[in-house]
Amino acid sequence: MLRVLTYPLAVERHDEDGGYLAYFPSLPGCQTWGETYEAAVHNAEEALAVYIETLTANGDPIPEPNIIEGPVSLCVMVRADIAA
Repeated sequence: MLRVLTYPLAVERHDEDGGYLAYFPSLPGCQTWGETYEAAVHNAEEALAVYIETLTANGDPIPEPNIIEGPVSLCVMVRADIAA
């Protein structure tokens, strides 16, 4: 049976290291890094897929996502040529 799970993603800017830490609070150890926000989110998608595949391959249970209480925001940056 196919289950659809949605995991909250946290992304934190680390000025000292010059990058972004991305992690899933519901999944201990499932974290990654990116030099840009976009890279961190992309890397997090890959980390999540590998994390779930590894749990499944080892016969381990897949954790339920934490419920987020309150508003959630996501910053999406778009780069485009703008005609004047």
